Amino acid sequence: MSDARWEVFTRKQRQREVLSQALEKHPNGQWLKRTEASISGLGPWIEEVLGETPVRGLLTSIETEIKYGGYIQQQERQMERMKNAERRPIPADFGFRGIPGLSREVQDKLERVRPATLGQAGRIPGVTPAAVAVLDCYLSLGGQ
Repeated sequence: MSDARWEVFTRKQRQREVLSQALEKHPNGQWLKRTEASISGLGPWIEEVLGETPVRGLLTSIETEIKYGGYIQQQERQMERMKNAERRPIPADFGFRGIPGLSREVQDKLERVRPATLGQAGRIPGVTPAAVAVLDCYLSLGGQ
């Protein structure tokens, strides 16, 4: 990476931090979550906060982060749950047949392989992430 590109990158990171903190305190920070809101309408205020012209792409990045922040947090929580589920044990005598939401093919594979954890179940070819999620829910409810 050239020195010029690195300078632009570090400047953008610095501006992102400053602008994000300013928007958290500013009433327009919440307003920007609305579909019809646009950060471009805050141009003069943004330049005042930054003390310079924003780096190209900064405003789009900030607006996207604000508008989709809730969805991103939800996905991060879901990924964390899946990481924890990776180690969740499956009882040795667990019966996979008859679990609502699992195809007969997936039930057969699980019965044949007998995974010890949800992580192992997810690595079986043909066992989809959705099937692992169903199995996780079923285990959470104490089904057997």
